[in-house]
Amino acid sequence: MMKTASSAIRIAVGAVAVLAVPYTVSAAMMDNEARQAERAAQMEARQEMRQEKTAERRAERETQMEARQAERQEKFCENFTSRMEEMQSRLTERKGKFVARKKNRIDYLDEKRDTRDNALTEEREEQDARRNAWYEKLEAAADTAEKKAAVAEFKKTVEAAADTRREAADAAISAFRKSVDAAVTAQKENRAGGVETFQAIVESALTQAKQDCADGKSPETVRSTFQNSLKSARDTLQSERKEGENLGLIVRDLAATRQAAMKSALDAFKATLEQARVDLKKVFGTEEVE
Repeated sequence: MMKTASSAIRIAVGAVAVLAVPYTVSAAMMDNEARQAERAAQMEARQEMRQEKTAERRAERETQMEARQAERQEKFCENFTSRMEEMQSRLTERKGKFVARKKNRIDYLDEKRDTRDNALTEEREEQDARRNAWYEKLEAAADTAEKKAAVAEFKKTVEAAADTRREAADAAISAFRKSVDAAVTAQKENRAGGVETFQAIVESALTQAKQDCADGKSPETVRSTFQNSLKSARDTLQSERKEGENLGLIVRDLAATRQAAMKSALDAFKATLEQARVDLKKVFGTEEVE
């Protein structure tokens, strides 16, 4: 009876143990799942935190970059504007010097002409003195009425030829100077216009650069736009200066024309003088006329 009871107890205990195993396994599994879920939640929380910090750092870097860019933009605009205003000031100064040089060249040209006119007057006075001495010598040698008449005719012919020569030379000099003045005036106006145009383009470019800075455009854009405008201004100025370089050729051509006219007048004077001497020799003889 007792054996039977003991067996029954063991069976019962075994049954309870067998029945309890699924519950134990299930609880362990649930506990493991809970830990996994907790770890996943922690990992997700850490990931979100890292993402938030990364986003914060990125935003901070962007803010700093924007601040630095704004600071660079402001400094660039300040420095750029300052340099361009200095350039504008130098242009104004150069323009003033250009005007002064123009006046100096005009004064120098007038001075040179006065010097040449004075030298020409002195040379003509010396020529007059030599001719008068020659006339006096001939008149002293004229011991007959025929010779005296021949001397008077010779003097009249030579003086008329000298006057004709001088009038032709004066006309050639006057035409030369008028043409030179016209060419110089044209060059001055051309260069003055080029300087005015260059300065106007630079001022317009500087105004645009200031506006671009105020609009927040990048330094590269501001600088590039200004440099392109400045290049255009320089190209225009260089083109106008090249046109002005023709002045030297014009003056040389005018000088050649003047010299040709003066040589023609001199040749005509010499031919007239030689013929007058031939006629005089017929009355005087060779030695007395020389």
